[in-house]
Amino acid sequence: MVYMTRLARREAIIAAASAVMLKDGFDAMTTRRVAAEMGAANGIIHHHFKTASELKCAAFRYYEAAARAEFVKMRPTLGATSALKLFVSDHTDDARESGMRFWAEAWRAAQADIALAGAYTEAVSCWHRLLCGIIADGVAGGEFRTGAVPETIAWRILGLGIGLSSMAVLPVPLLSPPAVRNLMMQAVADDLGIAPPEMTAAP
Repeated sequence: MVYMTRLARREAIIAAASAVMLKDGFDAMTTRRVAAEMGAANGIIHHHFKTASELKCAAFRYYEAAARAEFVKMRPTLGATSALKLFVSDHTDDARESGMRFWAEAWRAAQADIALAGAYTEAVSCWHRLLCGIIADGVAGGEFRTGAVPETIAWRILGLGIGLSSMAVLPVPLLSPPAVRNLMMQAVADDLGIAPPEMTAAP
């Protein structure tokens, strides 16, 4: 392999682990599989990560931080309604089914991994704060009409999204990604007093 600094090598391992989990799922992420993804020796992984849990946490944070950074970058260019549409679409798009599966499997894996549970909780809390800000902006700007506090609505949106997306990525899916998207768009419209066509119209 090409020579890399220790930090660059660690970052390459995390990126490879994230790629493996997106393609094959959390359970398929082994040090051997990640090493193969990199074209490196298995021992290199163990040199940087003592346990599979440590590597999974790093890979989860890598993927989630990149997705959130992309959303934050777009946020200033969007009104509150458009920002919520982007949030729902990004998490329920057919082309991002691997991302939906990533979140669903992360939730399942976190039940048995305290470190991953901490990373998952931290990530969801960050998304909750982002949604609270969007909802507060929408209420202040007159786009949203609701008597509920932003924190409550944001938790409802997240809980619904996590639950419905999990149904869409089962080996025998209960719902399709478009069905999940439509249900979430309708729920957001109902909670915030938005006319349904405003949530479902193309951006």
